[in-house]
Amino acid sequence: MEMEIGYWISRKYWGKGYATEAAEALLDYGNNQLDTQKFISLIQPDNISSQNVARKIGMELDKEIVLDGRNVNLYSTK
Repeated sequence: MEMEIGYWISRKYWGKGYATEAAEALLDYGNNQLDTQKFISLIQPDNISSQNVARKIGMELDKEIVLDGRNVNLYSTK
């Protein structure tokens, strides 16, 4: 089973590390409370900040997909 990690942060809080903190907490909760081993994040190709967050928590770009007619980068833990 895989679990998606996602978040929305108000623009006034961008660049303060909250997205990374939230993603780390979700990863930890999924690992330790739900016994989930694989996580994914669906990130728009131009969202460099979210791609950086995904990499900071140990995800890598797995593939590019089309979702609802939009190109999306699928990041995952291995």
